[in-house]
Amino acid sequence: MVGMEPVEDAWIGLGANVGSPRASLETAISTLSMLPRASLAGVSPLYRTRPVGPVEQDDFLNAVIHLRVPAGVSPEVGAMDVLVALKRLERALGRVDRQRWGPREIDLDLLLYGNHRLRVERAAAALSADPARGDPQWLEVPHPSARHRLFVLAPLADLAPRLEPPGWDETVVRARDRALMDAAPDEVRLVATWDATTGHWVDAPS
Repeated sequence: MVGMEPVEDAWIGLGANVGSPRASLETAISTLSMLPRASLAGVSPLYRTRPVGPVEQDDFLNAVIHLRVPAGVSPEVGAMDVLVALKRLERALGRVDRQRWGPREIDLDLLLYGNHRLRVERAAAALSADPARGDPQWLEVPHPSARHRLFVLAPLADLAPRLEPPGWDETVVRARDRALMDAAPDEVRLVATWDATTGHWVDAPS
């Protein structure tokens, strides 16, 4: 349509395992859906997942959302705008900076931004306090860990099974199935499905 603002598809991973994780994720989704000129295009089921890394901690709750966002003057600018919004929301929801792979009140990751492959230095407002990230810090899409993390692939495959991220040479569902072959039986467990009418997850039958 003439005059319509260009948009990009942003795929965002959500996770939490401190405080009230489910409520935190639902608040994050509601807030992101109200970003200026953005619209919520889809929400994955909710998964309980085993934590990755050496730190002893509670299981995570993980999901993925599909957000349509303004394209920006360039892919680099548009993607950075999304990342800055995610970092601001993490702080607003009480995220405390801890060691890498540690517990999280909320974790919001930009997984994919349209069909773009980007590696750009992060803006100041998008920096992480994690010293393990080094200096400079980079915004990379597709997210460099997404292809190998079942806690990302399981909800993303539910939301967009035929999606083939740039540089992957396989669909999301094929990547998920490959990861499942090496996973422990309880590494990811479906716990709830999204009800768009209420804006909440509904517990899956046990």
